[in-house]
Amino acid sequence: MGANGSFKDFLKKNSKTLVVPVILIVIGLFMIFHPIGWVKLIVKIVGILFVAAGVLLGCSTISKIGSPTMMLAIILVLLGIICLALSDRVADFILIVIGISMIVNAVISIHDAYIVKGKSDHFIEYIINDIVSLVIGIVLIFVPQGLEGAIAITIGVVLCVIGVSNVITVFRVFRDGGRYIDDGSDVVWEE
Repeated sequence: MGANGSFKDFLKKNSKTLVVPVILIVIGLFMIFHPIGWVKLIVKIVGILFVAAGVLLGCSTISKIGSPTMMLAIILVLLGIICLALSDRVADFILIVIGISMIVNAVISIHDAYIVKGKSDHFIEYIINDIVSLVIGIVLIFVPQGLEGAIAITIGVVLCVIGVSNVITVFRVFRDGGRYIDDGSDVVWEE
């Protein structure tokens, strides 16, 4: 199998695992380039997109009024208005959700690192990376209002590094421990 085949296999088997690292990189970049109010900016952009999508969906279905589609259009517009009107509260909620996602991802990654312990020379790298992710997730949950200026830039840089490192870690685990098989009920290590 060529390099493209193995890379395609890697993406196919790990696409869900790569979601959180990519989100970390994007959030880190927002924090670096817009350190004060970065989450509010994202919430407002999403709010505008929800309103636009709801209006477009509603207008396109006026000729064929369908209850489910019209209801979806109304919900999108309402969500957009909520994002625009309550951007501070929505931003705090988003930080908490991101923090929880980072904690869950770190715990799962620590478990995965223990699976390849003794089979890979990169065990310490995996654990250090996951512990840093865990700490940042906790900070995002308990101190969302304190993320301003230099602290936001610092955390943004760390998030980008962690995101890139997690992508590398996922690839290394795939490469080092790529002998997982699915027995129908769970993924187990192939002997």
